Amino acid sequence: MDVDLELGDDLRLRALARADAALVAEATSAEPGRALWGAHPVGPYSLRDAHVALAAWDSAAGGQFSLGIMAGQRLLGAVGLMPDRPGSIELAYWVRPEERGKGAGSRAVCAATSWAHSQLAVPRIWLEIEPGNEPSLRLAQRAGYRFEQLIAQHCRDWACEDAERDSWHDCLIWAHASDSVPAS
Repeated sequence: MDVDLELGDDLRLRALARADAALVAEATSAEPGRALWGAHPVGPYSLRDAHVALAAWDSAAGGQFSLGIMAGQRLLGAVGLMPDRPGSIELAYWVRPEERGKGAGSRAVCAATSWAHSQLAVPRIWLEIEPGNEPSLRLAQRAGYRFEQLIAQHCRDWACEDAERDSWHDCLIWAHASDSVPAS
């Protein structure tokens, strides 16, 4: 997938590839919580973890893929797009801890939302947000997403390997329709 979007202030949003594994490992090195990629969305990632995750998030395979928020050759965060069903994509986002609150995530989500509506012709893009994650809720609102519903015990915590033994938490579903324009 050839995506390269200008975000302003020398930031770009571009498709991540397997060759970006070292960038992912470095970007998640200080992450105490969840990152975006892979079967275990908890950072930090080793170089091997990053290779495995990016192989699973391969835009060439036609499924889910990641767009990296780049400041030169430094990965600040990412936006993930995961096709759900025809006409619907889940969008997820992550910003490295020291870059949070500086606006890069908001710009990237707005750009990825507009791009997905226009280039992929997807009328509905949605987010899963953990209740109480106030920064993520504010970002969703700034990007023009609207609250749809709360789904009880929907999102996995990844506290253990076995899904049946893991804990699950409620998720808030926020959505963006193609007739909405994301805020800048």
